[in-house]
Amino acid sequence: MLEKIDINALPSLPHFLLKLLIACDQEEVSIGDLAALLRQDPALSAKVIASASMRTQAGSARRGLLLSALHTLGVDEVRGIALNSALQGATLKSSADWHEMRQLWRHAVVTARMAQALADKIAYVDTEEAYMAGLLHDIGRNALGACYPAEYMNTQTGSHDESVLMARESRILGVNHAEIGGAIARNWGVRSFLADAIRYHHESAARLTNAHPLLRIVSVAQHLTELDEDMPHDAQILSLLNLTPADAQAVAQLAHAHLRETEHAFGLEPEEATELVEKPAHEEEGERRRYRADPGRSSPSVRDVADQRVREQLAERVRDMVMFDTLKNGLFAAGDNAAWRGALNSSLRAAFGLKDAILFLPQGRDGMLRGVGDDAEGLAAQILIPPDDPYSMLALTLRQGRPAHSLQAETPPLTVLDEQVIGLTGKTAMLCLPLLDAGVPMGLAVCGIDPADAALLDERLPLLTRFMRQAARALRQKQSAKAVSPPPRVENARKIMHEVNNPLNIVKNYLRILGTKLPQQDAAHADLKIIADEIDRVSSLLKKLLGGQENAPGIVAIVDVNRVVLEVVGLLKPTLIAPGRVQVETLLAPDLSELHSDAGQIRQVLHNLIKNAVEAMPEGGKLRIATARFKQGANTGIELRIEDSGPGIPDAIRAKLFQPVTTAKEGDHAGLGLSIVHGLIKGMGGTIECETRPVGAAFIVRLPATGKRH
Repeated sequence: MLEKIDINALPSLPHFLLKLLIACDQEEVSIGDLAALLRQDPALSAKVIASASMRTQAGSARRGLLLSALHTLGVDEVRGIALNSALQGATLKSSADWHEMRQLWRHAVVTARMAQALADKIAYVDTEEAYMAGLLHDIGRNALGACYPAEYMNTQTGSHDESVLMARESRILGVNHAEIGGAIARNWGVRSFLADAIRYHHESAARLTNAHPLLRIVSVAQHLTELDEDMPHDAQILSLLNLTPADAQAVAQLAHAHLRETEHAFGLEPEEATELVEKPAHEEEGERRRYRADPGRSSPSVRDVADQRVREQLAERVRDMVMFDTLKNGLFAAGDNAAWRGALNSSLRAAFGLKDAILFLPQGRDGMLRGVGDDAEGLAAQILIPPDDPYSMLALTLRQGRPAHSLQAETPPLTVLDEQVIGLTGKTAMLCLPLLDAGVPMGLAVCGIDPADAALLDERLPLLTRFMRQAARALRQKQSAKAVSPPPRVENARKIMHEVNNPLNIVKNYLRILGTKLPQQDAAHADLKIIADEIDRVSSLLKKLLGGQENAPGIVAIVDVNRVVLEVVGLLKPTLIAPGRVQVETLLAPDLSELHSDAGQIRQVLHNLIKNAVEAMPEGGKLRIATARFKQGANTGIELRIEDSGPGIPDAIRAKLFQPVTTAKEGDHAGLGLSIVHGLIKGMGGTIECETRPVGAAFIVRLPATGKRH
């Protein structure tokens, strides 16, 4: 079940996604700013922690689980997670979907705040750990609802008693939400009892009596969250933390006050009392108390209008971000300054309706700005802009580092120099776009505008600011590369690789959009994920080559080798194995030792070896893949065997098997496959050998458990 759960499929309320995306695009945003937003949303927090755990082994939750994850990923990766979440969230169309999400969120936030307050009450060592455990305690419910919507809906009909619901989950799905939630958290490798707190949050007080304090805190917190105001407290539950009813009431009041503050901050306030509707007479009295953080029900029409407004703002933000990324890629892909100028002008024209920007760049040691470009021999090249001019709008805009136009009310009186530049644009006013990279002025772009353009430009200035900063960064990269130019052949190869990366990014963006148009339960999502993963793998290889790091070590983390084998076989089966009439058998040992290595490189090794094996059997045959533990002296690790029933490998070829050769194969073969495999395995501290067999060939790969690299 855990292998089928996609943590990235968990939906989030658009209110959080919008604020997070806005924050990620702020130049001065800090990790602390992002943490403050993320800790209010369980789904986004889970995605960030899960993504970071794939990059490196998770640390102790007591050192700040979310903060550690954010430091591992950085702002750009969090931005990508939020953007992907926004695209996936577009599939939630009905008001019922949004209402259910809102209630799940309220329950999580109230439980988190109660857990934090209870931890403080009993002097638990880390109140932030208690908060995160409370926030994520129902992550299994979110996961089952997102990945198995139809089946999970069946578990929620009828009785609303929690024990009955969990029993029904186990009967229908084979697992309940507490078990799957604990398994998800354990998969992050956190050195904490956080996973146990999630797993056992519905256990009876008798079974939790001597459990770790974190487990008792979360259990009591979720119990208090489920209680209606007029319901008595369970004395046995309160005894887990030696609480009185008065203590419980004080904690509940504090948690609900925090909820109201958060709702206000994110525009999620409940409707006014005059707009509340009575509870339907047919509704069962015990219906999902966990979701009634506020006792009232609001008018669907009012709420729908408010939610729709936020969704529209989010959709506009996502559209701008996708466009922004495409434009940015074009700037960085430009091979030289002339191509960069062309990309800048085409981007300003396509995205902002601005035509024929005049570019002024620093010339000489004094930093004077001079017009450059195709008309460098024309009038613009004869204009010099002193960057320290105290009166010129051109110089002032450059120093302030923000786009501005001469039609704004606060614009100072224009100088003759300013009016000369406006005259060159052929318009009645000008828009000044400073090029700043990390606070360093790189130049100034000036576009002509008319009064009719001013209102639209004022709305687009924040996006223009971000775009021009990326343009400046790309320009600086071009200038730095020019200072240390590689040989022409190498430079041409890098240009080609960079150009290849651009359509890959576009394809991946369209895959995301395509995914939003499919029902969540559609089987095609698995195929889209395979395509996206392979695009990521190609993109990663290109980045290494572009950076001259083709032999750089990969990302070391805990790797489930059996899962990697199944994923690679699943990827190649419909496209290579089945068309080649090859029968595949996997013998995967269940007791493999824990492996610290790079999953991407192991996947690449398997891909090459399986491909070679299938190609060695043109008339079809049998392919056997096995995993096992191995021990050599004090060293332990995992052994992979890939056996085929082909003609085998002659001794003369085996002697030079792992050296680059000129291949006789047709098609997309360069004779480098086994050489690459050998280099990857050696880099992971492992070994590979080819075993002689009466029929076929067998490759044995041994990888050390420690992930030691050479």
